[in-house]
Amino acid sequence: MNALSPPPPQIKSFGPTDSDVDTDERGTIRALAEAFVSLFVAVLLFRTFAAEGYMISTGSMAPCLLGFHKRVVCPTCHITFPFGTAYDTDEDPDSETMAASRSRAVCPNCGQTGIDISDVPRNHGDQLLVNKQAFLYASPKRWDVVVFRNPAHPTEAYVKRAVGLPGERIQIAGGDIVVDGQIVRKTYRQQVATRILVHDHAFRPAKDDGFEPHWQAVDAPNDGIERAKPLSWSTTNKSFVFRGGEVRRPEKDPLAWVEYHHWIRSGGQQDTSVPLAHWPEDVDVASVPAAGLRYDPKRSEFSVTGALPKEIARQLLEMSSDEAFRSAVRELYAESHIVAVTDEYGYNPADEAGTPNPVRDLMISARIAIQGGSGEFVIELTNGATVFSVVFDVIRREVRLFTDPLLEGMALNSPSSGLGPKSDPVASASWPNSLGNDGGTIEVSLFDKQLLIAIDGKPLMDPWPFELPADVQPPRIPIRFGARGVDIKVSQLKLYRDIYYTDSRSRHAVNRPYELHDDEFFVLGDNSPVSHDSRRWDKPCVNRSHLIGKPFLVHLPSKPANLHIGNQEIHLRMPDWERIRFLR
Repeated sequence: MNALSPPPPQIKSFGPTDSDVDTDERGTIRALAEAFVSLFVAVLLFRTFAAEGYMISTGSMAPCLLGFHKRVVCPTCHITFPFGTAYDTDEDPDSETMAASRSRAVCPNCGQTGIDISDVPRNHGDQLLVNKQAFLYASPKRWDVVVFRNPAHPTEAYVKRAVGLPGERIQIAGGDIVVDGQIVRKTYRQQVATRILVHDHAFRPAKDDGFEPHWQAVDAPNDGIERAKPLSWSTTNKSFVFRGGEVRRPEKDPLAWVEYHHWIRSGGQQDTSVPLAHWPEDVDVASVPAAGLRYDPKRSEFSVTGALPKEIARQLLEMSSDEAFRSAVRELYAESHIVAVTDEYGYNPADEAGTPNPVRDLMISARIAIQGGSGEFVIELTNGATVFSVVFDVIRREVRLFTDPLLEGMALNSPSSGLGPKSDPVASASWPNSLGNDGGTIEVSLFDKQLLIAIDGKPLMDPWPFELPADVQPPRIPIRFGARGVDIKVSQLKLYRDIYYTDSRSRHAVNRPYELHDDEFFVLGDNSPVSHDSRRWDKPCVNRSHLIGKPFLVHLPSKPANLHIGNQEIHLRMPDWERIRFLR
């Protein structure tokens, strides 16, 4: 119970005198001084017991939380992305070498390499407001962002994500977190808080010979029926549109698809093969450029390691008039540039990126406006072993989930994959009212070996867990969407991935589970390839006594601005209002 202090006695005045004026002046000065002292004490008490601000210096939590970085605008697709830079290069004796290694960036959206950022001004890290009372009577929950004192250097404050809780046996396996032998799964909100953008369809190069659209419409199979309108998607500047609402019996029509191809410009270590029955007589094998190319006559295969460069493909086409060979070259070029999604970060310099790991944990997000018709809209995802089909049935006003195992060698874009004529749904939900003419945002994910569907920020049905057999290759075409018998517009199309927790250069919770004692937490950074955290520390655990608090607000993120005065250009640090946000 709070007790109220009694009011002070009232003082009456009988008229001003000379001494009264002096007293008022002294009282005013004293009141200002007391107010300043009170404010100072209040701020001190607030910082000591309630909340305190911290600025992030390194990029171990990127892209969720940024350290010192540069805001890079890709000259090709024009998306803006952060690129990490050291905060102490001015004092580093190797600062020139470090600056040189950080002068080129790679766009994480379109893959443009060699982006010169030497003249881009450095930006400060995010500033956090930390609730110092958050863990006074409660413990951090899994996936919470926490601020704590470094176990090895208690004077240093760190920020990471809590993934292991007291008393658990934790291990990193295949990029996931396993606790007591079971994979731990994120809720929808936790997925949104940790997801990393892979590709935004709204940012695509307008004129670029080295880029292929990641989302590509595929013609519907030819069933021999003549139609007034073709069964295919049309593209606008930032959207896909399908007009099939006038079809009377849409269930008789095949689905028209739009597939995601993770196109890379160059490089890679993937092996790609295409059939070639005979090597052309007019091409000397010794004259073929050394670009990882090889021909196996026994298997009748033409292969390449990595993405076949366009200039090499052109040289091969000029060498022969054999149409079978020329067709194989074109196919090899196209197929070799499509790879699995990996855990690459646009934030990291090339010398810190490490070897990329394939990622199956993907999420599609799109705004869907169904404007007419009586057919269905379908989203299909695969983990390489199973196809998950989410069907939005306009007539039944129902959303159904189907799961179908892929046969060996079958691809997601195979005509026989996906929905079968006798399949039964494994789950269903009522039609979301928001999917009308104005549309709603649909998100479907395969994070943490579970399928999750959300509409306008709310889960539609219970997550569907699944198992993934060992040694299953990651899919080349991981996701697609299709339609038949509806008028529909798909916009704001984005692909995300989950954090892939790496085990390279790690010492703890990798080869075997690590057991946490009471009051111990295992913490990891979102930027797993470069983060120094519980995996690598000599003292891997964060004790409860080292916890400072929970950050709840990015309260003063900044962005650089230029001020021109005459012939001089001054770099300023301006608030970035769009990035001020509460942390979940």
